[in-house]
Amino acid sequence: MEWKTFDYKSKKVGRKGEVLNKNIYKCAFCNGKGFVPSKKSIRCPTCLGTGTVKVQAPVVICAYCNGSGKSQINTALTCIVCRGRGVVSVHTKQVELCPACKGRGREKGSSLPCLICRGVGVIAK
Repeated sequence: MEWKTFDYKSKKVGRKGEVLNKNIYKCAFCNGKGFVPSKKSIRCPTCLGTGTVKVQAPVVICAYCNGSGKSQINTALTCIVCRGRGVVSVHTKQVELCPACKGRGREKGSSLPCLICRGVGVIAK
């Protein structure tokens, strides 16, 4: 039996660096509500007001924003790696943690995305 982790905050099943196979996920930027969190009258730019995002499987949870979909510098902006989705498509299911950033999505002491994995946190084996 394989154990999974369920993150109640982001409603995503899995851990950072783990490959997920679904195609439709709850929008991380607006938390599935369809509106920008700080301004209730503006539709979410990520999901366009639907509350869900479609991505091509396989995917991993974004290491740069920890699946929140928000920029670390300004939470009113979408994450520059996942574009607010909270998940990032990968080309293969055979992945390993990035040796440069150790799966964090950013190098130590920097707020920019890792140059090796481009902020995803994993690379192909």
